[in-house]
Amino acid sequence: MNRDMLRKLFVITSAAICCLTAAAQNIIYVSPEGSASAEGTASDPLPSIGSAVQKARNLPGKDTVRVHVASGTYFLDEPVFLSSSETHPLVIEGDAEDIPVISGGYSIGGWEVTPEGWWRTKVPEVVKYGRVFQQLYVNGERAVLARTPDKGLFDVIGQVDQTPVETEGKGDGYGYYVQRYSTDPGNLKSLKDVNAGVWSDSNLKDNDMRILLFQSWDNTYKNIDYVNPDSGFVYVHGTRLHGMYSNHNRFRLENYRGALTAPGEWFLGSDGELTYIPRKGESPETALAFAPGLRNLVVIKGGKDRPATGITLRNLSFQHTSYVLPAKGTTPYQAAAHLDGTVFVEDAENIVLDNCEIQHTGNYAISFNRSRDCSVTRSFLYDLGGGGIKIDYSQGVSVVNNIIRKGGQVFPSGVGLLIRESSGTKALHNDICDLRYTGVSVGWVWGYGKSQSFGNEIGWNHIHHLGWGELDDMGGVYTLGIQPGTTVHDNVIHDVYSHDYGGWGLYTDEGSTDIVMENNLVYACKCGGFHQHYGKDNIIRNNILAWGEWQLLQWTRIEDHRSFTFESNIILADGFPLIGNQEAWRMGKADFDRNCFWDITDSHPTFDGMSLEEFRKLRDPKTIVADPMFKDPLRGDFTFKSLKTARKIGFKPFDYSEAGVFGEDSWKERARMRPEEIEEFRRVVRESDNYSSYYAD
Repeated sequence: MNRDMLRKLFVITSAAICCLTAAAQNIIYVSPEGSASAEGTASDPLPSIGSAVQKARNLPGKDTVRVHVASGTYFLDEPVFLSSSETHPLVIEGDAEDIPVISGGYSIGGWEVTPEGWWRTKVPEVVKYGRVFQQLYVNGERAVLARTPDKGLFDVIGQVDQTPVETEGKGDGYGYYVQRYSTDPGNLKSLKDVNAGVWSDSNLKDNDMRILLFQSWDNTYKNIDYVNPDSGFVYVHGTRLHGMYSNHNRFRLENYRGALTAPGEWFLGSDGELTYIPRKGESPETALAFAPGLRNLVVIKGGKDRPATGITLRNLSFQHTSYVLPAKGTTPYQAAAHLDGTVFVEDAENIVLDNCEIQHTGNYAISFNRSRDCSVTRSFLYDLGGGGIKIDYSQGVSVVNNIIRKGGQVFPSGVGLLIRESSGTKALHNDICDLRYTGVSVGWVWGYGKSQSFGNEIGWNHIHHLGWGELDDMGGVYTLGIQPGTTVHDNVIHDVYSHDYGGWGLYTDEGSTDIVMENNLVYACKCGGFHQHYGKDNIIRNNILAWGEWQLLQWTRIEDHRSFTFESNIILADGFPLIGNQEAWRMGKADFDRNCFWDITDSHPTFDGMSLEEFRKLRDPKTIVADPMFKDPLRGDFTFKSLKTARKIGFKPFDYSEAGVFGEDSWKERARMRPEEIEEFRRVVRESDNYSSYYAD
């Protein structure tokens, strides 16, 4: 399906849904001023979506029921539950010009100002009902749970020591351990009593102080048992604890009073006392603060043999959801895949989310499990505890024209779009940015075992500003396992910056097989535009790959079969290596044909020590070294001044300006990161010893 057909289908489908809505004979009205005893008419509305759904179940016939949700804010005590027992197709719809807010939080007020200028209040729900919360949202932004350091991370140094514990019933097959992490004692000075200068147990007694570990591509949260600040030791316990993936693991400490130091930070004591350090311009009289009480706001759940079906959510804003760390903490889990969604869909079909907002969450925005023929269109997903959309064991899910911004706020390993063991996914024209890990992840089988992933299409997406120097082993688009029919095309991927290794643009990992990657513009990725760890018969064709710091191309494992075909690509460097891991390039099995290499600093570049003549003899006699004649690539303009070079390698120009969201200018504007956010990303990159000229001031 080409781009124009896609857009026409988008318009036709939207129009058809609107006509269906208009033709519905049953309309139930909901308003924040409604009454539980109301009839649900325009003049006598019900107070909640839940009450409207209950009324819909009792209506005769099988016509579509429209639930009209008036503008305003609706605070939920429990999620809206929809199931296979719904008796009608449902369209739950707000006003597109003034979208109603469905909140899982409750308002916090009654602030008093302390002598330091901080705000303090009592939250009675904490003591009365045990409603502990670990996120706080103030004036439309996420407040920061008290942490140290305020910016950056501390290094774990030395060996991670583990002691097995023989405790009946606590093992899960992975063993039960006490584990000790070592760090520079200076990193733990905030844990000492301010006056006495010794370890203060009050940090543990007042609430659950915890450690967040950054372990290459994963995160682990653990509540802290004991700290010895003078020795630099931090002790935790639990199951599935293990050593580190590399020698570059880091951590931060959270959720204790001594870490409350910076504007925007907050801390909740076990007595319900909430302290917040206001940001510039905030006033306690006008502040809007919400503590989340729910993890899910909508649960659509059918049965395996009887799916929930025919439910549309349109023009609705879902906000303020929670994640509370379990007492035993969490174990490392790639892509934060253990999290579910604020909107949770399971065993369902024909579920539509259109023009919705999901903001300020503790988890993923949306999760689909064992579902089919569902769609998410023109929706804004922002400030997410995990990632954006998670698709598990599903078929035919469409994710089109959405903005997924600022994820990984609780679990940095969250992914913009996570597609696990699913087929027929259409991920098209999305803008995915400002994440600490991967943009789009497709697959979930490590190696060449049986996979349910096939026929997924990742096209015309704008994927950018990932990593922020926090995690490793990430990709703009990351694949793994056998995936016949999966295509990754016409995407623009840039500004991917890992902490250490593994900030790639296109990354075929762990047995990736039969995947086609073509017509992608990839630039400013720390460790290269393309990396194949290992896989089989992938096709990498007609891509522009520019500005890598470690190298432009990487190939890791030598196998007995053809790893990939690499043809008609343009590779552009500015003084950094063109390729990495010479052994694979010399000995591995792959097909190369008519590629162009160019280094703007050296007209005679080498290939990881190989001359052009050697590379031609080993790999591709038609390789050329020539200026591709882009207009201004160091400023992100990869349009051609001339096609003279491109024609020599059979390169077919593609319009990369079509990547990203489409529609009115106001919608496109919401996809743009703020200039100060972009500059902060560039500052992070420039803190390294060596970086591409693309990041020069």
